[in-house]
Amino acid sequence: MLQWINKPGKNLKKSATIGGLVLVAVFCLYFAFGRVHEVQAGALSQADPNAELLQGVASIQEPLGLPSTDIRQIAANIIRIALGFVGIVLIVLIMYGGFLWMTAGGNEEQIGKAKKILVNAIIGLIIILSAYAIVLFIMRMLGIGMGGGGTGVLAAPNTQNFRGSGALGRVIKDHYPNRNQTGVPRNTKIVVTFFKPINVSNMASDTNNSGVIGDCLTGGTFNWETSCDKLILSNDLINIQEIIPATTTTGTPTYRQIRGAAFMAASSTDATTGISGIYTFVIRPYDYLGTETEDVKYLIHLGNGIQRDDPDLAKKGVFEANAGSKYYEWTFTCSTELDLSPPYVIDVYPAPKPNKDEYKNTVIQISFNEAMDPIGIQGDFATSTAEGQYFLQNGFIYLKNNNSTRPVGSFNLVNNYQTLEFTPRTWCGVNACGGPIYCMPVCDKAGATCKRDDYELLLRAAATLSTSSFESQPFTGVADICGNALDGNKDGKIDTAPLTEPVFDNQKHADNYWWEFGLVDEMDLIPPVISQTVPGPEAPEVVGDYEWSMWFDKRMRIDPMYTIDIGESPTPDERCACFTQTSSGVCMALPDNQCISDLLWKAPFVTFATDTPPFTKTNMRHGPFLDGRLQYYLPLVSSAVEDAHFNCLFPGQGPVKVPYVTDKASSFCDPANPLTCCINSSDKTFCCNGDDMTNNDNNNDVTRSECKNNLKFPD
Repeated sequence: MLQWINKPGKNLKKSATIGGLVLVAVFCLYFAFGRVHEVQAGALSQADPNAELLQGVASIQEPLGLPSTDIRQIAANIIRIALGFVGIVLIVLIMYGGFLWMTAGGNEEQIGKAKKILVNAIIGLIIILSAYAIVLFIMRMLGIGMGGGGTGVLAAPNTQNFRGSGALGRVIKDHYPNRNQTGVPRNTKIVVTFFKPINVSNMASDTNNSGVIGDCLTGGTFNWETSCDKLILSNDLINIQEIIPATTTTGTPTYRQIRGAAFMAASSTDATTGISGIYTFVIRPYDYLGTETEDVKYLIHLGNGIQRDDPDLAKKGVFEANAGSKYYEWTFTCSTELDLSPPYVIDVYPAPKPNKDEYKNTVIQISFNEAMDPIGIQGDFATSTAEGQYFLQNGFIYLKNNNSTRPVGSFNLVNNYQTLEFTPRTWCGVNACGGPIYCMPVCDKAGATCKRDDYELLLRAAATLSTSSFESQPFTGVADICGNALDGNKDGKIDTAPLTEPVFDNQKHADNYWWEFGLVDEMDLIPPVISQTVPGPEAPEVVGDYEWSMWFDKRMRIDPMYTIDIGESPTPDERCACFTQTSSGVCMALPDNQCISDLLWKAPFVTFATDTPPFTKTNMRHGPFLDGRLQYYLPLVSSAVEDAHFNCLFPGQGPVKVPYVTDKASSFCDPANPLTCCINSSDKTFCCNGDDMTNNDNNNDVTRSECKNNLKFPD
């Protein structure tokens, strides 16, 4: 009985073994052969020669009669097919061996033959799986997918849909509307800010006959077409065009230039260099963009006829030094709606009383819920007729203190035009990287004996055209990018305060916004630390639109965030020089007019968390990462980035040096592990990149300078 019971068990085991081998073989066959169709279909969808991404590729390959598929992809397809056929043979052998065994009927010779066939099939299966694993590893190292996660195509460098985009983050500091932004209100203005001052003398006609280019006259009845200078629409300067989609008749999109627009130049002072000039211009179309019935897409073109305001450059174009295209373009899409909602303040710094006093080496920050019009809210404070009161240009911003002098510095609209940041320019110390620290005045009036002072700051809301809408009278106060007046108390009701002095006695109500804060005659010298990054270090398989952000453990200045850069390996130039290879291994290069050296545009957007850490988050808006090939990205956050107290980024505080890239690379500084940082230094001012410089000669300026330069400009 025991033998009889065991016999069926042997047959079941034998059947299960054979069935398992068949399933494994089918699994191998699926990945080696069955996935070919999926991968090839994916390759077709991603490498369509008619797609915008590969238009430049097709223009080269078609005249040469070359295939558009990369040689490595062809090799991968051949290997997949070969493995597939071997898998078919393996399945046939397993099924044949199983058939012999199951029909042996006790014939030991036939059973032995069946076992031999199955053993050889198993050995073949092992060889096939090993070969597949090796080929998969090699192909992925070459940037080619083998199914089950690979893209199946080696993408060429993105050319046509990045037209001039590399200038954003290098030549252009910011602009609104954003690249590819949708849902833009029809009544929006268009704003562009450069890193260097620009010459606007050739960009507009002096329509109002004021003798100044880029201004508006506010006396009498205001009209955008006659009161302001008229923008010269030109591809060499600035052009604004509606994109009309292709139809069966036209076959391609067409472009229609707008009727006209007012041009306004916004003066300001650079927060880092202290150089005054025109960095920003504002364009107000005469007609609302788009229509009431459908979304409309627009193309903005900035040409190299826009000139730097620098006599040493002999009026060279602003894009002259930009690698790649000598222009900049972007698109956005207007909705069918007008923006009639007022802006409001969402965050201020220093924090309002009764919060604790802030240190004197501080900036002032005012963040709004949406982009604001920069006209009239940038610049320096002038002295008011009232004691201890100061105003900004047209009287849109007022400041008051009791025992301190006028703050020397400038307001600039940053953070995609959503944060006003006042940067003082009175030197008061040196930070850990040897850079300057600036301070607000505290108790510096003659005869003042205090150690702290109270400040008040007030934003004056623009006057509205009526009592039923927040649409404002131009140039009468703080307004958003669509011309809606500030709603200081966020109640949705229109209540304009009278314009009378003294300001802080008569205007602290209605839609104006104000707050009080205290400053002490002390300094914060603790450097900030990066506490988290996304993607993390060595993160693999980062897709094109992946978030690129970093968290800091302190309140940060926004203006230095524009220095954050990113390196690429291979570099854009290397990609353009050899974006693919022929079967003989010869590089195929893109022509100069299709190869853009700086493809990855970037611009920061900063948010603050005041309750729990992390305290400041910087999200870098960016162009798509190349996720169709093996490409490395190296974010560069130097010590030019500073906190709200002008302390440089954590290399000044000092993580240990990490030589895995260069001896100037730094790991994160962990405050919980002080042995890796200089946080216990008796003189934090000269703690640099993990070296406690109090052990060196403090008069050794060369050592200090070398450390500072190595941090700011790594090899």
